[in-house]
Amino acid sequence: MSGNNYIKDTLKDVLKHTHNLGIFEMVKVTGTATETSIETVDADKTVIFKGKTVNPVPDFVDATVGLSRMNVLDGYLKYPDFDDADATVQVVKQDRNGVDVPTEVEFISQAGTDAHYRFMLADVVNQQLKEIKFKGAEFDINIVPSAKNLKDLGYFNGVLSQFESTFSPRTEDGKLYFYIGDAGGDRTKILVNEAPDGTMTHEFHWPLDIVLRILRLGDNANCVLSINAKGLLQIIVDSGIGTYTYLLPAKN
Repeated sequence: MSGNNYIKDTLKDVLKHTHNLGIFEMVKVTGTATETSIETVDADKTVIFKGKTVNPVPDFVDATVGLSRMNVLDGYLKYPDFDDADATVQVVKQDRNGVDVPTEVEFISQAGTDAHYRFMLADVVNQQLKEIKFKGAEFDINIVPSAKNLKDLGYFNGVLSQFESTFSPRTEDGKLYFYIGDAGGDRTKILVNEAPDGTMTHEFHWPLDIVLRILRLGDNANCVLSINAKGLLQIIVDSGIGTYTYLLPAKN
């Protein structure tokens, strides 16, 4: 067993950037001595998620575990007595064929209340969540969305989302706009960046609500949105604990 706030902080951060979006059913965590990687994809393959913790998590070295029933883990982490500095949160390992394998997270409050969250075993999560291969991509536009961008996009998403659920980023006169709606219907054109580092003329569409949910994760962190002419949108969020990459293939 090993216990410290680092595992609690790591699990909180992973759940914030996966479970809290409300689209992922499970997450795969794979560790080596040099890195801990996290990956998942939603059922509709709208969002491919790949992340890495800044520092490798010792409990997951040479191990693969799955996080399902993430609402249970989230609930344990939010219980005030388990969140207290004097509580113990630790990964428990068991011997499986001569190898110590992480099997659960144990929570013990100072008062003696305890709870246990079981990991998915490696063979189960590997079967249900196949390896997601991504060789990288070049992007034509890279921007850091501002607080006003999020406010404007959120406002018009609230107004139009019942009828128009997607947006299309395009450049016009050297400026980047997000278009919601099409000619002949209710529509808006929102200025997002006055001097983008590239151009975008293709009419690709992405789900605005999901993109907004991801961008809002970067409120207190470094967040970069990138788009390319092949129809791939990427958002990278750096929380300080982990770097998380969201890949969204265009809808058309």
